[in-house]
Amino acid sequence: MRKLIIVFGALIVLGGVVRAADGELDMDLMQTIEDTNKSMSSNIAIQNAPGSTTDAKELQALFSQVEKHFVAKGGADDAVDLSRKSKELTESIVKSVAAKDFGTASESATSLSRTCRTCHTFYKKS
Repeated sequence: MRKLIIVFGALIVLGGVVRAADGELDMDLMQTIEDTNKSMSSNIAIQNAPGSTTDAKELQALFSQVEKHFVAKGGADDAVDLSRKSKELTESIVKSVAAKDFGTASESATSLSRTCRTCHTFYKKS
């Protein structure tokens, strides 16, 4: 019985450490998204196709992580939908840049920034 209590206590402590580390990862992830989004917008503005494409593809992968986080968290259907919308917008940016349509890419990048702000309004921790 004593071993069971020790194991149970260790699991509770470990769960708290993992949860704390998860929170830190989320903040780092969000900062990476913000920095990459700024880089992508700048690359689109100067019509740097390789840089725009690289940033948009990186954002697609990052928004997949955000989506997985909110799916696992549960009760955050709006955040899941916004993550999916963000992935769709980055896909649109990749296609627009490939077609050398930087005007449409810029409009999609603006929509992406708005989508990020919408999610932050509801889910960003103070």
